[in-house]
Amino acid sequence: MYRKYLPWHVDQKSRAVALKAPEKDEVIGKKIVLLNWNVHKNNHAVAWLEDFSALLHRHKPDLILFQEYQTMNRQSVLDRHSEYGYGFFPNIVWNNNRFGLINAAKSEIVDFDFYTTSEVEPIIKTPKIILETTYKMHTEEILRVINVHMINFVKIKKFLVQISQIEEALAKDDSPLILCGDFNTWNRKRMRILEQLTGKYALEDVAFRGKEHQIAPFPYPLDHVFYRKLRLQKAEVLTHIDSSDHKPLLVTFASK
Repeated sequence: MYRKYLPWHVDQKSRAVALKAPEKDEVIGKKIVLLNWNVHKNNHAVAWLEDFSALLHRHKPDLILFQEYQTMNRQSVLDRHSEYGYGFFPNIVWNNNRFGLINAAKSEIVDFDFYTTSEVEPIIKTPKIILETTYKMHTEEILRVINVHMINFVKIKKFLVQISQIEEALAKDDSPLILCGDFNTWNRKRMRILEQLTGKYALEDVAFRGKEHQIAPFPYPLDHVFYRKLRLQKAEVLTHIDSSDHKPLLVTFASK
C-alpha cells in the first residue's frame, strides 16, 4: 500500500531521536512484559489501533518495541497513552511523516544510543537503524534494550556491517539486556551470522512455539528476541492479529 508514495524523501538532518518521558516514572520491576512487533507502517489504521488497544488492555506491556512505526505531523499514537514514554528514531522522512523504530516504556529513559547504516536498501534508497534505550531496574542495575531493523535486499557484506553495529552495542557492558526486532534473517546464511553474534555475547534466544512467527514463504523467522541476565517466564506469538504482515511477539521475563 505504501509503495504508491515512492520515492521516499530521506532527510539526514531530520533523523534525530525524539524523547518523551512517561507521566509517572516507574523502575523496571521483577516482572517485565515485552511486546515486539513490526507494524508495517499500519499504526494509524483503524484495525491496527483496535488491536493495539486490546493488547494494552489485556497484557499491559512494560516495554513496547516497534519497527516500521509511523508518526504523523510529529505526533505518535503513543502520545495518547501518557503512561508510556518513548524514544523514536526514524530512518524515513516523507513530508511531515516519519517512519522508524520506537522503544516505549513506563520507565524513563536514562540513556540512549542509535546507529544508522551507511548503505541503503535498493529502490527506496533508505538506510536501516538500531535504537538502544536504557532503564533503571528495581535491583538498582540498568536494563539495556536494543531495537533492530536489519538491512535487506543487499549483499551479505552490507548485512555484516550492521551486525558489527549491534556488536558495538553489545560490547559496552555485561548488564541485563534485551535485543529484539526484525532481523530479516530469511536465509540460513543470515541466520547463522546472527546466531554466531548472539552466542559470542552469551545471549539466550527466546524460542517461540513451532513456526508461528515465521512469514511465508521464508524458511526462517525474521523477528527475534534475545536476552541476558533475565529469566524467561513465557513467550507467545499473537497469531490472531492480522493488522500487520508480522505477528506481535509477547514475552514475559523476570529479573534475576
